[in-house]
Amino acid sequence: MANQLIRNARIVDGTGNPWFTADVAITGDVIQAVGSLPADAGYDEVIDADGLTLSPGFIDMHSHSDLMQLVKPLASQKICQGITTELLAQDGLGVAPIRPEYIKEYRRYLSGLQGDPDIGWTWRTFADYLVSLESAGTATNLAVLVSHGPLRIMVTGLEERQATDQELKEMAFHAAEAYEHGAFGLSTGLIYPPCVFADRRELLVLGKATAAAGGIFVAHVRNERDLIAESIAEIFAIGYETGVKPHISHLKVMGRENWGKASELLSLFETARANGLEVGFDQYPYPAGSTMLSILIPAYAHAGGPEALLSHLKDDTVRAVLAEQMEHGLPGWENIATAAGWDGIILTGVADGPNKQWEGMRLAEIARLKHTSPQNVVFDILVEENLQASMVNFSMHEADVADILRHPLGMLGTDGLLGGKPHPRAYGSTARIMQKFVREDKTVSLEQAVARMTSRAANRLGIFDRGLVRPGLKADLVLFDADNVRDRATYTDPCQHPAGFEYVWVNGVAALRKGKETGALTGRILRKGRAI
Repeated sequence: MANQLIRNARIVDGTGNPWFTADVAITGDVIQAVGSLPADAGYDEVIDADGLTLSPGFIDMHSHSDLMQLVKPLASQKICQGITTELLAQDGLGVAPIRPEYIKEYRRYLSGLQGDPDIGWTWRTFADYLVSLESAGTATNLAVLVSHGPLRIMVTGLEERQATDQELKEMAFHAAEAYEHGAFGLSTGLIYPPCVFADRRELLVLGKATAAAGGIFVAHVRNERDLIAESIAEIFAIGYETGVKPHISHLKVMGRENWGKASELLSLFETARANGLEVGFDQYPYPAGSTMLSILIPAYAHAGGPEALLSHLKDDTVRAVLAEQMEHGLPGWENIATAAGWDGIILTGVADGPNKQWEGMRLAEIARLKHTSPQNVVFDILVEENLQASMVNFSMHEADVADILRHPLGMLGTDGLLGGKPHPRAYGSTARIMQKFVREDKTVSLEQAVARMTSRAANRLGIFDRGLVRPGLKADLVLFDADNVRDRATYTDPCQHPAGFEYVWVNGVAALRKGKETGALTGRILRKGRAI
């Protein structure tokens, strides 16, 4: 007998088909029935959903909760916006596998992106890390990629050089080991050290290992600005040669000089699909990006790891050279500073160091108040905060965001960092889609918006027991007021949960009930190819 009944809901089932009205019964962690169901069948709980919309739980295809999940497993910022499944270890910057001798440096390097919570990095293998996630408990389901950065560090350390043939074999071995334990694919971040040091031969080896396991090849491409088309083509070429399925992270067009080119990029995906290549992408619905502050420094200065970078930033002669390059650029380097401008970059996540006072302010403003250059502001903050600082950068155009969002190959990726005053996408992405792009601008229908956040992502990952409102599938569900869902997170006050979400079920248990968190930790660690 079913133990929960959701009555008279307007169901947007995840397929993209028009809504319909029905009841939904849940037994344990499974949707038992969908239709016109008797209300007097002895249910433990009956929820009157009249006037509300029921959909599958949303899937975040680009999450940076890798470390915070271990200390804040309630995942409030995701649950309160209807996200029930997250894909971790993005941009080649996951945390496993790892050798003990590299933990201290790598942990420091990642702190600007992942934060640095007070936990022991006790895992060594990818499998160990999954066990750590399970031990911590989780409100959301977690799927995990194996990351290029840790694989490279395992065999080359943090050096800037090509990997040897033997080292490539070792990388492929560690990747295959991760796939045996359920990794959903591989991520790389080709603007981030150490991934940026990889050549084509290395990407091909990793592509072949990933293709053999049936995983996706998730890439933050080398350049999202002037060389965006060429950078996408690089990843697609790996797909053609190895048979792996390319997936482009947070598809965007950066730099004012490139605004209006979204349709050109989308045609690359359509051509690839026409040629038999199974490509896709995710996107966050905002015109500003966010990442670690240290990425404003040219890539070559990161070679050798955090200590080497900090040494450069303490040397006045080197600082002068770096400042010039940050002002005028380097061939092939994606210069976010010139794409956004110093007035378009906000300091966000800072630990409790001396620069906490500047959190939430633009770099140009900080420079004016300190009577110095924006470059010196960056250098000083990175040194004083031991690299633990992040930023928001405004470098995109709303029209391009809308063009990309309406494309049928797109999926949701919040890409949300969780420290300090983060980008509002960590808290408001799904609500912004439904408020701005569905109700206000009518860029997409509600049915299409839900499909891109549910079944489309589930199909991409091969999670075929979730992503639809169907009998027999897992009861990951969201009940919301489609007419009144509202994104309350802002760039100045980002840690605000959206309005309009009433219930969120994860594996049949309400993690959100009547708009309030319940504290349920019924999420699961998903493993590719295994029933959960």
